[in-house]
Amino acid sequence: MSAKRRYRRTSVKKISLETLKDLALEKAGAGTCVGLDIGKNEIVAVVRWADGAFECPWSVKNPSEITELIGLLKMLRETGDSLTIGLESTGTYGEVVRAAMTATSLEVHRISGKASSDYKEIFDGVPSQHDGKDAAIIAELTCFGKGTPWPFEPRSETNQEMRYQLQRLDVFDRHATEWCGRLEAVLAAHWPELSGLLSPKSSTLINIMLHYGSPARLAADVDAAKNLRLWGGSFLGARKIDQLIDSARTTQGVPVGEADLSWIQEIAKELKQSILQVKSSKKRLETIAQSHAGMSNYVDPVGAVTLCMIWSSVGDPRNYDSSGAFLKSLGLNLKELSSGKRQGQLGITKRGPSLARKFLYLWAMRALKRPELQRWYLDFQKVGRSTSTQHRKMKGLVALMRKLSRSLWYVCQHDQEFDYAKVFPGRPLEKRKRRRRNKRVAA
Repeated sequence: MSAKRRYRRTSVKKISLETLKDLALEKAGAGTCVGLDIGKNEIVAVVRWADGAFECPWSVKNPSEITELIGLLKMLRETGDSLTIGLESTGTYGEVVRAAMTATSLEVHRISGKASSDYKEIFDGVPSQHDGKDAAIIAELTCFGKGTPWPFEPRSETNQEMRYQLQRLDVFDRHATEWCGRLEAVLAAHWPELSGLLSPKSSTLINIMLHYGSPARLAADVDAAKNLRLWGGSFLGARKIDQLIDSARTTQGVPVGEADLSWIQEIAKELKQSILQVKSSKKRLETIAQSHAGMSNYVDPVGAVTLCMIWSSVGDPRNYDSSGAFLKSLGLNLKELSSGKRQGQLGITKRGPSLARKFLYLWAMRALKRPELQRWYLDFQKVGRSTSTQHRKMKGLVALMRKLSRSLWYVCQHDQEFDYAKVFPGRPLEKRKRRRRNKRVAA
């Protein structure tokens, strides 16, 4: 790569195979790497030779010119007897080229996007970042051994079904939250008393708004009590039914017009459909977890959705050599920012899949209802120098997420039952020595 216009791209179709082969015979060898910067419509490739020299970037149209790129890469590997291709984890844009490289037995490594971003100024002394430079950085980091093997592995039918149901669950759950917020907004204007009697996501409230749409129409219906009893079943007593009808008659809300009535009923319809889809996905995930050899023993203590999310996002915990590696894959490993006399607090890196951490957080919230963990959580809030109780509560939840994840890894490795009494089996928390934090000294 020349110093002038070093990042000027050349179309992969204009690369001469004979010229590149002559260069490979001269420069290729152990340590030759290719970095790929993946985009939606273009892939930028940069060759780094064994002596540390770079070729000018190649421009590859994605996906129409992937075949030409694979042909050049195969030639480089056959000529130099060694070739490693590095690329970042760029969602689904790189799946096609990664599958093609794996099919031709090319060695593919994954480079962390954070690592390539941090290396941009170290690479050439300039804090700029663009596709050509990114590809060169990825090639160099691959050569330095900063990547991990990343061959393309097709998902099994069970894994595909699990991923499909989890995506549906996430999408429709967010839709339900959005429609629930809209419903609360219109109720605050037209029937503010109803939110104090029923939850916005309760099936009774949704059916009321879907069927009637306004308090005036419910109050005028002689069969209102019968309908409410039908919708609420055993969860709705006679007293609550009378309260609902009385609130419809005496509400202080703004009268509902025809356009507002149509909008309210449409909100209720969409909310009901979203909730039904969420329940359908949860039921299907429970069936998958119950029939899965690795998950079936932990459905009751952990939860089917949480288990499916872990298996789908980071894989089987039994595939990890240590609990620390399992935590790192989830983004629950700790980081510290300290300098001089300033001792920074520890925090999680959040480098793993965020959706998995979301369901681990919900698992920790459910686990706190168990008496085996309530004592520990109350004691945790009393320990430490933080003056904010809310801050200690959140730190306790994160600590519990980490401990539950370690416990799940252990029981999966040793084929044991999950016992919440063994999550914190050690000495009482108040007797543990806590690390002292040095206060920052004023200049």
